[in-house]
Amino acid sequence: MKFGLLLICLLAGQMSFAQTMREKKIKEEMLSRVDALIEKAEATRTLLEKEDVVGACGKVQEMFEIYPEHLKAIGSHMDLFNSKNVTAKNQALEHLIFVHRQSLICKQGKDSEYVDLGKLDKKMKSMIKELKKHSKVIKKGDTNYENTFYYEYEF
Repeated sequence: MKFGLLLICLLAGQMSFAQTMREKKIKEEMLSRVDALIEKAEATRTLLEKEDVVGACGKVQEMFEIYPEHLKAIGSHMDLFNSKNVTAKNQALEHLIFVHRQSLICKQGKDSEYVDLGKLDKKMKSMIKELKKHSKVIKKGDTNYENTFYYEYEF
């Protein structure tokens, strides 16, 4: 009887350990993605200070490639009943739309001539601030949720 109870406790402990390792891996992936987005936004700002619009547009395109995964991770692995997580999800969707719109503007004209440097710089500054908040929310939050999440937006 005691041996059986001990065996069950050991097996349950191993299963919970595996689940926490999975959560830790998901959290690390989410944090590395946020760090990459912050680095690219900062690089975009430095390129805009040098008035290198083509380089800045390249960084915006790289951000556009990363943002869908960031949004899906927040929506599918975080607690969507927590207001901070919902705010982070909504901000990530807003950023995705802005970055997509900006990448389309960058593709127009010769040498990205239609890009508004001031507006892009201002938005990148606010995105960096909000992404740092996302990082804090991810560090403090649980990532053991399995939500069904999808998003749609139109232009």
